[in-house]
Amino acid sequence: MDPKNFEFLKNLAKGIISIFGDRCEVVIHDFRDLKRSLVYIEGDITKRQPGCPLPDTLYRLLKEFGDDAPDKFGYKGTTKDGKILKCSTTMVRDGKGKLEGCLCINFNVTDFAFFSTAFNDFTFSTSKSAKNNNNSKGINQVGTISTFAESMESTIDFEVSEYGKVPTMMDKSDKLAVVQRLDKEGVFMIKGSVDYMARVFGSSRYTIYNYLKQIRT
Repeated sequence: MDPKNFEFLKNLAKGIISIFGDRCEVVIHDFRDLKRSLVYIEGDITKRQPGCPLPDTLYRLLKEFGDDAPDKFGYKGTTKDGKILKCSTTMVRDGKGKLEGCLCINFNVTDFAFFSTAFNDFTFSTSKSAKNNNNSKGINQVGTISTFAESMESTIDFEVSEYGKVPTMMDKSDKLAVVQRLDKEGVFMIKGSVDYMARVFGSSRYTIYNYLKQIRT
């Protein structure tokens, strides 16, 4: 990455963190080495350090579009310990339009998501069956779901938020109850659902498989 671009992005990262504080993290990736692309980080939401690889979401974006990879704004992410993130990524190019790297903003919205659900339950009289009907159609608060993967993630997020506890505060019985409800809805028939559930709970995929084994027997 061009040194001038890098210094500009570092100053921009510091400015963003100074406004949004501890709930925010700003990361700079250099695409010259995707296995060690993280070259600078402000904030500590994802617990990563310089030298970490490019996340799968961005890696797939580069593989699909190459130097034409678009910016990606307002998408959802999750950390290994179950935090829910609202993310935006801005691509950085040289004077010839070749991709050099990107700047990523990750904002921790975990508490907001669960407070929003609790507030809605307290202030509005909406039957659970109606919510489930909406959810079965693959609709969430940010728009129409266009893929099975997005619908699966939306369904998992909905059931977890409906349970009324942040995943990090759940014990094993809580998690088993959530997994059982999702299993009845057929969520775990969708590819990637176990991995996503593991990220939401901040656990391993093998733990989710053990939960499924317990509730099915």
